[in-house]
Amino acid sequence: MLYEETLYSKWIILLLLPPLVIMPIGLYESFATGQGVLIMTVATTLTIAVILEAMAFRVRVYEEVIFLSGFLGLFIRKTIRIDEIEWFAVREGWTGCPAKIHFTLPARACVYLKRRKGWDVSFSTNRPEEITEILRSLGVQRGA
Repeated sequence: MLYEETLYSKWIILLLLPPLVIMPIGLYESFATGQGVLIMTVATTLTIAVILEAMAFRVRVYEEVIFLSGFLGLFIRKTIRIDEIEWFAVREGWTGCPAKIHFTLPARACVYLKRRKGWDVSFSTNRPEEITEILRSLGVQRGA
């Protein structure tokens, strides 16, 4: 592995704190009454998994692929082969990349990957200089 970065967003937990508090109470009440236990257990588990998945994402760059995934890698993931990338660009701010597939959390910059086939991909990063160096060393051109 040439590069790895994990971006976290703690404010998502604050936004989703009410469901995190209320769902265990509902699960307890389901157990107490004996009704809807299975539904409440599944709903609570899925909600916690989605929250964990959405609160962070990982960028991993290998010699042949770039792997983008959510924190757990269950629902959110994308693999981009290096030879599919036509060019890349690094832009200021985490909202500056207009790709159709965008992995975004608040960060210093974003990296836009123009692909030869398929939709373009972009992702946020706090270390744009390192990603620039690694992509250039892998032979990817820097674009507009």
